Amino acid sequence: MKTAPPCLDTNQAYREQAQILMQKMGVAFSPENRRFVISAQIYLMLAGLGLVVDGSLLSDGASRPAFLHLFTLGFMLFMIYGLGAHMLPRFTGNPLAENRWSSLQMGLAHSGVLAYASGYFAGWPMLALGGAILAWMALLIFSVRVWPVLWPR
Repeated sequence: MKTAPPCLDTNQAYREQAQILMQKMGVAFSPENRRFVISAQIYLMLAGLGLVVDGSLLSDGASRPAFLHLFTLGFMLFMIYGLGAHMLPRFTGNPLAENRWSSLQMGLAHSGVLAYASGYFAGWPMLALGGAILAWMALLIFSVRVWPVLWPR
């Protein structure tokens, strides 16, 4: 197996350093924030299906709450998660710790939004309630993660 010339290894190291520096400066998203923003775009498209199914997001159909919550909980909240975690550390100068809590937050938020919307579609209020609880737990985790950024000790 042929090894790469030393100049290519150096270039790769510079590229990695540049990516890390761009993330610290706010030019590039961290992988977790990118996943939140991409998820928000997917929920926006799913909420847009409400226009096709009901003809309007403000119709009186039984699926109206599901589509509205795909927009509000799915799109808007995921954008807040992604952009808030990206921008707040740049405004305050305090770093946001990236750890397993963000993965747990994302899992709870996805489970909550999908269970909430599915509960409304299927007519199962307990599933919608369970989804709401999961979504609130994700919001609590986000608040705990962002608190030290806003009010450091």
